[in-house]
Amino acid sequence: MLMLLVLIRKIYTIQTKQMNSTIHIERLALHCYHGVMPQERIIGAMFYVTLHIDLEVKDEAILDDNLAGTVSYADIIQSVREEMSVSSALLEHLAYRVGQRLIADFSSIKSLNIRIDKENPPCGANVAAIGVSMNLCR
Repeated sequence: MLMLLVLIRKIYTIQTKQMNSTIHIERLALHCYHGVMPQERIIGAMFYVTLHIDLEVKDEAILDDNLAGTVSYADIIQSVREEMSVSSALLEHLAYRVGQRLIADFSSIKSLNIRIDKENPPCGANVAAIGVSMNLCR
């Protein structure tokens, strides 16, 4: 029986040489200080970050249930928090910076889609949020 399991594992390993996966982080809520107007950088607002990250997943994650074969969600969130703490005037600039930071921090990331929404922005209209989304590739 053990020999059969070893054989099955070898066959499976050969078939999974490279596996792509997508990590989804939906609406990470952060209070930050971004905006064009001076009061936005003083009072701040709620921002919501949504990420769809395409990456290569290694056999350690797929076969061995080992975090070393993928990217830790907690590490991604920590990088996003750090980058979001640096003030920007424009959401476009902010989204690009966060996306580039993730690509720099995690070598297995192939591409990502980032969306950043700002809750209740001062735009002269009654809107729940305004945001931008951006696709970045390595």
